[in-house]
Amino acid sequence: MSFAPDKSAEDKGRINAVEDYLSLLTERIKFCFNGIDENIAQKSDGKEEKQLIYSTIADEVGQLTATGIGCEIFNDYENNIASSLYAHAEGSGTKATAPGAHAEGNSTTASSTYAHAEGYSTEASGEGSHAEGEKTTASGYCSHAEGYNATASGGYSHAEGYNAVASGWYSHAGGINSEAKAEASFAHGEYAVSNYRGGAAFGIMNKTKDALFVVGNGSPRGSYESDALVLDDGGNLWVAGSIKCGGDSGGYTLSPATADTLGGVMIGDNISVTADGTISVDLSGYLKADEISEWAKAENKPAYTASEIGLGNVDNTADADKPISTATQTALDGKADTGHTHTVSDITDMPAYLTQETDPTVPAWAKSKNKPTYTADEVGAAKKKHTHNVSDITDMPAWAKAENKPVYTASEVGAATGADITAAVNAVEIGGRNLLYDSTGNLKKGWSGNTIITVDGGISGNSLAISRTGYSGNARYFGTSKRHFLTDFEVGTSYTLSAWIKVRSDVELDASGYVMARFRSADNTKLHILPLTVNSKTKKDEWLYCEKTWTIDDSDIAKLECVALALDKNGMIEACNIKLEKGTKATDWSPAVEEDTERIASLEARVAALEAAAVSGGEV
Repeated sequence: MSFAPDKSAEDKGRINAVEDYLSLLTERIKFCFNGIDENIAQKSDGKEEKQLIYSTIADEVGQLTATGIGCEIFNDYENNIASSLYAHAEGSGTKATAPGAHAEGNSTTASSTYAHAEGYSTEASGEGSHAEGEKTTASGYCSHAEGYNATASGGYSHAEGYNAVASGWYSHAGGINSEAKAEASFAHGEYAVSNYRGGAAFGIMNKTKDALFVVGNGSPRGSYESDALVLDDGGNLWVAGSIKCGGDSGGYTLSPATADTLGGVMIGDNISVTADGTISVDLSGYLKADEISEWAKAENKPAYTASEIGLGNVDNTADADKPISTATQTALDGKADTGHTHTVSDITDMPAYLTQETDPTVPAWAKSKNKPTYTADEVGAAKKKHTHNVSDITDMPAWAKAENKPVYTASEVGAATGADITAAVNAVEIGGRNLLYDSTGNLKKGWSGNTIITVDGGISGNSLAISRTGYSGNARYFGTSKRHFLTDFEVGTSYTLSAWIKVRSDVELDASGYVMARFRSADNTKLHILPLTVNSKTKKDEWLYCEKTWTIDDSDIAKLECVALALDKNGMIEACNIKLEKGTKATDWSPAVEEDTERIASLEARVAALEAAAVSGGEV
């Protein structure tokens, strides 16, 4: 450090001034290293002279950047800055920019009054705050942050550890990634968080943030019940596990409470509740065997009558038999029977008529014994027997009053005409003749293969049945009959198929089953199916009546291929009284006329044969 005062000064007074300046400068240098400001105060009487000395020091030293009154700088070659009253900066890249601020270490900043930042990259920006460690921030009033990346942003807050945050006033956060967000809250542990004023959170990863007291169980998922322990603001204590008590007796465990058990809680001396809710009482501690009467020990207790124990009157059931006091009986004797009657002559204070009535609000005519009479005209009323004309009715429309009412056609009022009704009736076709052979199931003849079986219990006689099990393919399973009398295949001709069908429960129907009529074109390239369908949802083991109508709409349809029972996959269905008839309305089942004719012819042939045999035997 060097100085160059003006050596050319000639008068003694100037030399003396320079000497005084050097003396003051020496004292100031001592102050910068020792922090003793009183030396400057003793050497200077005015603020202007004092500031002049400070400015001169700053100008002459070069890298020295202490520009505030009473400031201190150390290691100035590392760009430390102390720029405010009594600020202190030392280390490398430190900044003390507020009155009384103190920054030391590496890249620390104390930017508020009386703030203190030390360590590496710490910042104390709150008044009276203290930040220490690495990358810590104390921004709240009188806050304290220490550790790594800890932040104390609430007034009087304290954050310590790794990434801890204390943002509520008077809050405290410690550990790893813990947060104390509410006023006077406390969070300590790992990812412990408290959002509740005055609340405390401990442990690891608590789920309940708004409790008075919570201990996390380390799991990042779940509801508050999964926290190890929770005490809410209602005074309720939640425990995730069991409460275990120790002691000389070995202790016991409180099982979780349920709606119907206390879970093994001891509720008194010699009284306990087991986990299944059973209450047990050990009477040996209360009553000695020699203190119990013999009759109480007996299995068959003695019986006593009410009279024997002085309660004979209690057993009365009729009111008349119940004992009552003398006073009550006397009062009852003075009352009249409930069934008594009175005549008019018994009433002594009834007026002869209303003339004796003294009430001034009753008019004189009402008091009169002989009341006046008036005609209907006198009182403005209608006569008892009178008539009205239509013209007297004011709210009847004119067309209703007219003697000759208007006439409308059915089309004008949107109604069906007689012709419409006739056409609708004519559209209903009723055939009645069964066009199928063997439709009762009594005759298996004409039904194909081994797929069809005959089962007892049909609506009329036996029934036909089809059954299949254990099949997993897609081929439909058929039993068919080609015996029929159908010959009319004109377009517009309607046919109705009807039958009684039963789905059996003993062989599961896992898809659909059918009774169907199969129509084809002459070259077999076209097929139309008229089906009666059942499936797995159809009610089981009950006969159900089914019917369906189809009107031929394709001129290529030329024949009835067959009538069939069919299964898509597995199951068993029965069918009886199958009927295919011409028309749009199903009628009651009847066998084909041809079947009756055949049976009659067969019977006649048998009769003729029997007669012939009888004649040949000489019996006729």
